Amino acid sequence: MSTFGEINEPSSRTAWEDWDDVFVTDDFVNLRLDKEVDIPKEIDTFIILEGRYLYDCVRAHHDLELVNSNAEVNLCLFKTKKQNNYVCMIRDYNLVLSSEIVELLKKYITISTDVIAIVTKPMVEYQVSELVTKDYVIRSISASKPSTRKLNVHFPNLEQPNIISGVSAGVLCWREIIDKPAVAIICYIEHPEEQQILELYELLERFKIIPDMSKFHRDNILNSNLYI
Repeated sequence: MSTFGEINEPSSRTAWEDWDDVFVTDDFVNLRLDKEVDIPKEIDTFIILEGRYLYDCVRAHHDLELVNSNAEVNLCLFKTKKQNNYVCMIRDYNLVLSSEIVELLKKYITISTDVIAIVTKPMVEYQVSELVTKDYVIRSISASKPSTRKLNVHFPNLEQPNIISGVSAGVLCWREIIDKPAVAIICYIEHPEEQQILELYELLERFKIIPDMSKFHRDNILNSNLYI
């Protein structure tokens, strides 16, 4: 993963425009978790699930123990009952608050051996030269340092000019800065309300976020007989 970008400052005041002197007056948002809890000394894997699709996949299951939350940005922090992993579910938040949310989670992110972010995005945002024939596409982008553990997370690399933003991007950048492994998995979905994506479910099962796939049942209108 490479960093890029630069700051160009004008050589004199003649290069400034009128709007350069406009100051932002918006109130500063100081996000806090609802409870003061002790942060563990070690976390095996910190997992971020970003998007309503993933929230709906996980919310009906009970393999997670709620640790903390923040209703302002729809964030819930869980610990898996069977492993020393933490799971952060976040959805429908203001993208402008991404940096504050990353700061809110920074201590957890920093001490974790591995970090995995899973993001869902609309298929229309996926830019690629060839024709996409599937209803979903899964790609990944990783920090420079590889994991020392066998996580078995293998997906094709995200192609340019596609990018990620928000909390997952901020977490990936922070792990790059502190020279620790991290991977973001991006799933572009055509019809999220009608699909079961086996690869994602298997990933959630592997980290004990949802129960065994054989016991998994969808809980939505498509599985009901309300209109039959």
